[in-house]
Amino acid sequence: MRIKITKNLIIHTQIQEKEVIPETLFPEGEYLANLTPEGKIELMNTMKIKARFSFSQFREKVSLGEFVVVEN
Repeated sequence: MRIKITKNLIIHTQIQEKEVIPETLFPEGEYLANLTPEGKIELMNTMKIKARFSFSQFREKVSLGEFVVVEN
C-alpha cells in the first residue's frame, strides 16, 4: 500500500525492530506501508526507520487528512 503524508509530521519510530526513537520527521510525500503480522500498519521512512500504527490510529490520521491512501 502507498500512503501520502499531506504535511510534515513528527512520528514515534523504531530502527530495525529494536531501538525506539522518540521523534522522526516524515516529510510530506508518498511512503510504502505494510500490514505487520501483529495487525499494525507499518509506515517506512527508510528500510531501517519505521513507524507503526494500530488501525484506529491510522484511521484517525486519515480522517484528519494527515494521511491519504494512494494505492491499496
